[in-house]
Amino acid sequence: MNEIILGNIKIGDKHPFKIIVDGCQNHMRSVSRAKEMCQAAKECGADIIKWQLNIAEEEMVKDEAIAASKDLLAKWGSIWHFVEKYAMPAEGILEIKEYCDKIGIEFLCTPFSLKAAGILNEMGVHSFKIGSGETEDLPMIEEIAKMGKPMLVSTGMTEIEEIDLTVNAIKDAGTPFALLHCMSIYDSLKTDRFQLGVIKVLKERYNVPVGFSDHTPPEGIKDTFGRSIEQEPLIWGAIASGACFIEKHFTLDRKQPDADSCFSLDPHALQQLKNQVRAAESAMNSERRVFEQEKPVAIWAKRSIVAKKDLIPGAVITREDITSKRPGTGIRSKDYRQILGKKIKNNILSGQLIKWEDLE
Repeated sequence: MNEIILGNIKIGDKHPFKIIVDGCQNHMRSVSRAKEMCQAAKECGADIIKWQLNIAEEEMVKDEAIAASKDLLAKWGSIWHFVEKYAMPAEGILEIKEYCDKIGIEFLCTPFSLKAAGILNEMGVHSFKIGSGETEDLPMIEEIAKMGKPMLVSTGMTEIEEIDLTVNAIKDAGTPFALLHCMSIYDSLKTDRFQLGVIKVLKERYNVPVGFSDHTPPEGIKDTFGRSIEQEPLIWGAIASGACFIEKHFTLDRKQPDADSCFSLDPHALQQLKNQVRAAESAMNSERRVFEQEKPVAIWAKRSIVAKKDLIPGAVITREDITSKRPGTGIRSKDYRQILGKKIKNNILSGQLIKWEDLE
């Protein structure tokens, strides 16, 4: 399975690299703001925009629901209260989907419960995105897979043996799927934490398209010494490792008090990401050819066959009679076997280029 089709979007090694932006809860429960995000994402080059359908009572135990970090706990309180206050209700998600259909950007949504998946299925979504937290929830995975719609599955916080279980459940249902390499760390990361080589491992192990779900802020990548660096090497590394799509969080303005604005791309950063992706994609071209600009260089840099000693007419050329030197204006050194055993017609001095007219 080397491709997956989401509506009109084809994802796989034979197709252009795709960009998914995750609007998450950055709409802050405003449909109009979500629509602005959809339009901006399309204009900046995103292929797909993803949203989330949360139904608090279906996905978490109220008294046990906590935030992912102390900072989030201080900012929003429990995750239950955050979802109740800011999650987009189903009717809003439907309106956003219809708007995506209207402007021509592919709509994708993460259901955080089986009930949410059923609602999305009734809306006629083309596919499902499975978050890392639900990847090993086999009862939910099995039921969503039975719906028969393509699934994009994130793999953060998940060991390879757990991914095996999820993949087998989806395969048993005969449902197309792709995986996303992911680290569920919503903060700056040192480069040695990205494990981009896992992208190749997932591709080879499961023979499906693999993407890269990246949660680091635009300025948040650090080298192994803790120094901030640009994200561009990360994009190039992901593509070189075999990723054929990427998912990044998205907001209209990083200064707004969105839920995930601190690690989201704004429209300008998304445009930069698109440019980086296209540059990397172009650089990864696997067609080997010699460019016109290289040919003048080849004239002096390539090597020709040269007489190793003085050669007289009637002598038969042996391997010991020749060597190779620049420039590449004579008989190319790669063709040396073609002159072995041939007779000399003209005097050739030691260190002189051997030419075809010097041979019988």
